Amino acid sequence: MEAALVLLDRVAEAHHRMDAMAEALDWDGIIGEWQEVYPRIVELRQLPLDRLGEVPRARAARRIAELIELQERISARITPWMEQAQPLLEVFRKYPVSASGDRGPSV
Repeated sequence: MEAALVLLDRVAEAHHRMDAMAEALDWDGIIGEWQEVYPRIVELRQLPLDRLGEVPRARAARRIAELIELQERISARITPWMEQAQPLLEVFRKYPVSASGDRGPSV
């Protein structure tokens, strides 16, 4: 079960990087990092963490609490940006830019 703790550590490292990227408003970096870490999260969810001994289980619990805190910090940066970008995305959805560069009707 040591593999579970190593996997938790790797997921936490990725979350720390995503937190720094969110602070820098590096949305593309977050997307790339998420695509890399998501398979590890899926793998982690399949591991029976309840079978860990007392000390490793406590370590895993602390790491999971840290991950939750990091997720909240990342979301706190992403959510306001998404709310601000939503009207612009709606305009692009309504008036898509064609490959020829035609921007559609003037606004």
